[in-house]
Amino acid sequence: MNGFRNFMVGRYGTDQLTAALFIAGMVFTFIGNAFNWYALTVITYIIFFVCIYRTMSKNILARQKENNKFLNYWNPAVRWLKKKHNILKSRKDYKYFKCPNCKQELRAPRGKGKIAVTCQKCGTKFMQKS
Repeated sequence: MNGFRNFMVGRYGTDQLTAALFIAGMVFTFIGNAFNWYALTVITYIIFFVCIYRTMSKNILARQKENNKFLNYWNPAVRWLKKKHNILKSRKDYKYFKCPNCKQELRAPRGKGKIAVTCQKCGTKFMQKS
């Protein structure tokens, strides 16, 4: 175990971009094998080579910059998906709607009838059925 640890000293290792590439490569491998698409299988080999290259690279600054660029796109997408997942989970208990003035997304408990809502962002007051 110390031999591998000594080998990896000064190398970048894995990060979120490498993990995402690896998962994408696995998915493409499965699809390529399921439909006998040789070209997709070759692309997966390239993806796996890039994963190994990133992991073994000694240019840590460049790999960190690549990962930060990836995270600039990845994190907002994950936040959006989590928000939509939470809305789907709580749709039995809450009604979601948008403020007519500023388009802020608001929620109110279901089953309260017609209620007066005040937007916390812009202060607009309006009636909404819950």
